[in-house]
Amino acid sequence: TIMADGTQITAADLGLDPGPAKAQPFNLRQAREHAERLAVSRALAHSEGNIAQAAELLGVTRPTLYDLMAKIGMK
Repeated sequence: TIMADGTQITAADLGLDPGPAKAQPFNLRQAREHAERLAVSRALAHSEGNIAQAAELLGVTRPTLYDLMAKIGMK
């Protein structure tokens, strides 16, 4: 059961309220690299390490996937 004040459920009602902003500044480059690393890792896991299949899942070519893996420090 979810209890909410009013007619709409908010993130705070679900315990998802982020609270005050953290002292660490947001870094777009780091966020993008994290998202790329996560997407590549998931595609490789789903394809059981098959680079061609992982590239297809990600919508990129094999050379592009190799370049991306090098950029984010994956072998």
